[in-house]
Amino acid sequence: MTYPQDPWQQQNPDDVQWQNPAGAYPVAPAPAGQYQVNQVGQASFAMAPLAPVLPHEMAPPRPATITAAMWIWIAGAVLSVAVLPVMLLANADYFLGQNTSTSEQDRQAGELGVRVMAVVFGFAMLVGAAPYVAFAIVLRNGQGWARILLTILGVIGLLSMTAITLISLGARVWQPSVVISIVVMGLTIAAVVLQFLPASNKFVR
Repeated sequence: MTYPQDPWQQQNPDDVQWQNPAGAYPVAPAPAGQYQVNQVGQASFAMAPLAPVLPHEMAPPRPATITAAMWIWIAGAVLSVAVLPVMLLANADYFLGQNTSTSEQDRQAGELGVRVMAVVFGFAMLVGAAPYVAFAIVLRNGQGWARILLTILGVIGLLSMTAITLISLGARVWQPSVVISIVVMGLTIAAVVLQFLPASNKFVR
């Protein structure tokens, strides 16, 4: 009994030849009953060389004055958040001791009220300090409009810290809040000066 031969075996391997569509890479004949796949070479594309970047066209490196101004703005904003809460908490005993006839329960309620007021004032100062931090980060990228806005905010901050200092001087315990106010004013002046130095002017656009 004879079995039909495999149609692949009926063909002469020498007669089987595969070619790619371009006809540039002939494929060697494969043994009977097997497939053979040849890797097609990748075509190379010619690309014109890029024009060199001249030194004056590159962005100048960030000077240390801008980096220092950014961190000083942020430090001043963080300290300014604490000035009013510190003034209230430092004088809590003075506020509660004005009325000596109050009971212990009323005193505890008064202490809670002072703490709540300190938190409220701290949150208000935090909202006011947020633009300083945001524009200081933008200043790090050399944006001139951020420097202008920070200067305007710096003037407003100096006036606010001056008013808080005068109010604190009238309190019984004035030292902590006055010290914080003076430090914030000094940081504000330092940041404004740093962001207008010659090195900063070359970087800010």
